[in-house]
Amino acid sequence: MPPPPAPPPDTVPSSSRASHVLRPHHILLCWILFAGIPIIEENVFPQKFTLALHRLLLDEVAEVKPPRSYWDLLADIKKAAASDHTGNAKELVQAMTKLPQAFRTPDDLANFMKSTEDLFRDIEDEDEARYSRRSLFGYFAHRCYVSFAKLSVAAVARLHRDFLDWLKFKADARFVSPPGYAPIRKDLITNGNFMKGLITGDSNVANEGLRRFFEQRFHEGSDSGLRQHAMLNLARMYYLRREMVACRKTLEEAITTARTAGDNATLQHCTSLLHRLPLLPTERGKKPIINEIQPQMHPLEILYDAKKLLRVEHQQPLTAAYEKVMQAYAQHAVQSIIWNFFGCSELARIEEDIVSSFTEYGSDDNTRLTVTLNRAYYKARQGKYTASIATLLEPDVWRGLSLADYNLWAGEIWHILTLRASRRCVDQHFSYTVAFPRGFKSLTAVTFPRGHQRQLKEYLLPRRPETEFYHREYQWDKDHMTGSIIRDPLHEVLIMRKADHAHTCVDQLLNALWHAEYQGRYGLYRTAVVVLADIGLEFGMTQWCRRILDEVMPQVISENDLEQKGYALFTLARCVIVVGDSSRTSSRCLQRFHVDNAYRITQRKP
Repeated sequence: MPPPPAPPPDTVPSSSRASHVLRPHHILLCWILFAGIPIIEENVFPQKFTLALHRLLLDEVAEVKPPRSYWDLLADIKKAAASDHTGNAKELVQAMTKLPQAFRTPDDLANFMKSTEDLFRDIEDEDEARYSRRSLFGYFAHRCYVSFAKLSVAAVARLHRDFLDWLKFKADARFVSPPGYAPIRKDLITNGNFMKGLITGDSNVANEGLRRFFEQRFHEGSDSGLRQHAMLNLARMYYLRREMVACRKTLEEAITTARTAGDNATLQHCTSLLHRLPLLPTERGKKPIINEIQPQMHPLEILYDAKKLLRVEHQQPLTAAYEKVMQAYAQHAVQSIIWNFFGCSELARIEEDIVSSFTEYGSDDNTRLTVTLNRAYYKARQGKYTASIATLLEPDVWRGLSLADYNLWAGEIWHILTLRASRRCVDQHFSYTVAFPRGFKSLTAVTFPRGHQRQLKEYLLPRRPETEFYHREYQWDKDHMTGSIIRDPLHEVLIMRKADHAHTCVDQLLNALWHAEYQGRYGLYRTAVVVLADIGLEFGMTQWCRRILDEVMPQVISENDLEQKGYALFTLARCVIVVGDSSRTSSRCLQRFHVDNAYRITQRKP
C-alpha cells in the first residue's frame, strides 16, 4: 500500500504566522475540560473513566501529533464510558453528541468561552479551583481564552461557522483540510491603511484604517477606550489637508471623549491642536492662545507657539519667541527662521546646516524639507533661480513625500517661478517642467521673457497650488493686504513714492520703523531706514540722510541681501552726488562704485 500523500505546503511565511490560532478542536477540548472534569470533591464519574479522560486530554493538549477529529474523540469517550454502570459518563457522551444544538449562534460560543475563565482563574479556596494557572490544563484553557478575546466580531462568527462544519466533517484529514484549519496569515496591528490614505489624500481609506486600528476587540466592553486616539489622528489628517472645519469638529469630539476616558495626555494634545486652528469670525481681534508648559506637551507644540509670537500683528518682540524655542529644547529649524527675522542670515544658514547634517532624507519628519524650501527661496531672492529650482528637483528632496508635503514642495516651486516672472532679470529665458498636485495643470516647457507680467497673470496665477499667496509680495497691489503692520505700510509708502507723493505717508513709515525696531525685525528695519533716507532726499535733508545710511550700511553690507543692498547703495550714491562734500575726482569714484553695484543687483519690477 503506497504511503499517504504529503500534506499541502504552507504558503504563509513563518514571519507572518500567528503565534496561536484558535481551532475548532480547541473549543471541544475546553468543553470537555469544563464538563467532563469537575472539582475533585464533586467528581461523579468513576475513577476508571476519569483516568481515561485525563489520558485523552493530555494527548490532545500536548499537541505532539495532528489533532483528531470530533468523531474520533467521541468514539474514544464512548468506549471509556461503556464500563460506567451509574450512567453519569453516558450522560456526558449524550451531551457531547448535542453540541451543534448547544452552539447555535456565535453568542452561544462567546458565552461559553467567557465561562471557561473559571478553569484557570485564581480562587481563594484552592479546593474550589479546578486547575492551577501554571498547570498544563490551566495554561491551555488560559491561552484559548486570551486568543478568543482578541478576535473581532467577524472572526468570532467565522470561528463559530467553522466549528459547526468541523463537527459534521467526516472526510480523511490527510487528503482534505478540515473546516477551520486553513493556513492563517497574521493580521499585523498597524496603522498602514491610515498612512496610505493620508499620503494619497483618500479620507475614506484613512477613516476606515483608523477605525480598524483603534476599535479592535481586546476587551469585553462596548468601547475599546481608545476612541480619543482615533479622533486625534483623524483631526491631524484634516489639519494637514487644511480642512479646518472638519478638524475643529473632530477635535471637539476628541476632547469630550478624552475627558470621559480620563486620558489627560490625549486631552493635552487635542487642546494644543485646537489652539493651532485659525480664529473663528466671531473671535477676530482676539490674541492667540499660548500653551502653558505641561508634562505631556510635545516640544513641537511649543515651537508652534513660537510661530504665533513671530507674527507681526501680535506685536511681540522676537525675544519672546526665543524663550519658547529654548523651552522646546532649541529646535534648529525654528531658530533659523527667527535668525532670518532678526536679520542675521549667516546664523540662520548655520542652523540650517545643523538640520541638514542630523536628519535623513525621506523620513516622516518634514523638518529637512522645510529647511530645503527656505534655502531655495533665499537663493531665488538673490537672483539664483536656476540653482534654487535645481535644488528642489533633486530626487532626494521630493522622493516619498506625502500629499501635504508635496503641496509645500510644489508651492515653493510655484513661488520661485512667480518671483522670477515678476522681476527684471538678467536671464532671458527660464524653462522647466514641474508636475503639480492633482487638480492642477503641469507647468511644461515654460519660457518667461524678462519681467513679463502677462506670464504671471495669465499662466502662473491660474495654476497656483494650494499655498499661501499675497499679491503684494510680487507686484504693486492696493487691495490685497499681507496683514503685517510693518510690510503693509512700507508697501504703501513705495506705491506713493512711485506716484511722487511719498511725503504723505511719512507717519506710516515712522510707525513701521518703530514696530520693526521694537520687535527686533532688523531686516525690515534696514529697509525702512533706506526708504526713510530716500524720502528725506525729497525734503533736502541730504546730510541727515547720509548719516543714517552710514549707520545702517555696515549691517546691509554684512548681510549681503542683494535686493536690499542694491536699493541701499543706490540711495547712498544719490546722497553722495547731492552732498558733494569731497573732491571732484573722489566723488566720481565713489559715485561710480555705488552706482555700478546698484545696477548689478537684481531688482523687483515696479
